[in-house]
Amino acid sequence: MFQELKTEFQEQDAKLTVHWDGKLLQNLTEKEKVDRFPVIVSGKSVHQLLTVAKLASGTGENQAVAVYATLQDWGLADKVSAMCFDTTSVNTGQINGTCVLLEQKMNKKLLYLACRHYVMELIIGAVFNKCMGFSSAPDVLLFKRFQAYWEFIDKNKYKTGINNKDILAQVADIKDDIIKFAEKLLHDPHSRD
Repeated sequence: MFQELKTEFQEQDAKLTVHWDGKLLQNLTEKEKVDRFPVIVSGKSVHQLLTVAKLASGTGENQAVAVYATLQDWGLADKVSAMCFDTTSVNTGQINGTCVLLEQKMNKKLLYLACRHYVMELIIGAVFNKCMGFSSAPDVLLFKRFQAYWEFIDKNKYKTGINNKDILAQVADIKDDIIKFAEKLLHDPHSRD
């Protein structure tokens, strides 16, 4: 059945875009975290998950090798004309970035479709670092402690920050604007739902 799916997909005449996005996730059988690396292709009326590889590490070289090997395995390398990726340095680095290395392996130029969604993560990260201090670890200790203590919190006694007089005093002059802004965003269309 899997081989039939590959064969059917290879017969399509669409120009394709390859997508990838590495994530550090807990291993299914052990407690350590591993780099999981989904590779997807899309085109006109076509979307196909090709693999969710497990990488030794999420370097540009490892990612480029995984994408290229997957495209070769599926027989799609000649149909790919663009790549979609987040704007992390592992993807966009000029020497060892996944994009540059993938173009070298494929021996052709590809259209770069950088996903700007990641920019919001950078902004939120900068705000967090300013307020809470810099953390280079993948897990922020404050959140790890909160997660460990979560089961002991009485969730029926939850109150919003605005119910706290000190917080209310800090945001009193902008409270209405924040609420209007949030309500507007709830009704605006978002490309990522």
